[in-house]
Amino acid sequence: MVSLTGLYLLMLCFTTWCVGRGPALLAACLATTATVLINGFGDSFSAQASTIPTAIAFWNVGMRICTSILMIFLAGAFRRVFNRERQHARVDPLTGLGNRRSFLIESRKLSLMGGRGDRVMLCGLIELDNFKMINVRHGHSAGDETLLVVAETLSGVLRPCDATARLGRSEFAFCLMVRNNAAAEKKSREIHEVVTAALTRLPWTPTCSLGASAQHNLHAAFCVADSALYSAKDLAAGSWRYNR
Repeated sequence: MVSLTGLYLLMLCFTTWCVGRGPALLAACLATTATVLINGFGDSFSAQASTIPTAIAFWNVGMRICTSILMIFLAGAFRRVFNRERQHARVDPLTGLGNRRSFLIESRKLSLMGGRGDRVMLCGLIELDNFKMINVRHGHSAGDETLLVVAETLSGVLRPCDATARLGRSEFAFCLMVRNNAAAEKKSREIHEVVTAALTRLPWTPTCSLGASAQHNLHAAFCVADSALYSAKDLAAGSWRYNR
């Protein structure tokens, strides 16, 4: 007789992976109960209740239950590890902001949502000025603290639904939907002022430059924002620029 135990355990693992341990445990209990009612207490899916001792019959049921629980908890543990590693792959470990990969994913989602209305996508880039000198003169701990201040300030001035990220060593990005270019320029100025004010409270008074642009196309917005950032850095440290 062909054993269906492997298929049964595979389905339990699949249920655990997709919907969690609770539903999988419930499915295991129901499947075990149905098997016992239909086939008796014999070995897997075979009617041997009349030919085996009572102790062995209960042993078979107990082993079936224990095996199911073990497979469910193993699948659940693998799922938790998978989710944790996937989350770590999208988060900058120092600041807790998204990384470049995560930022592109979230920005594309915003772009698709914005395409359904008349709003435009505001994309901005922030870069700390002379960040290398902060590390040289004040130590890497000062550099890390500076990065954390920018990250925390960005998270505070933007909404949870907006996209923020640390793209590189001292470069940050943000992306959000706004009503029009006037609102985009106003928001860009506000972000730069708030981040600058937070940085001036540090003993080494670092500065940052910001470039931003609002477009209907995500790629175009980033290209123009990148150009605006370089224009701001050419003006002076601590400057910002918004390009239409």
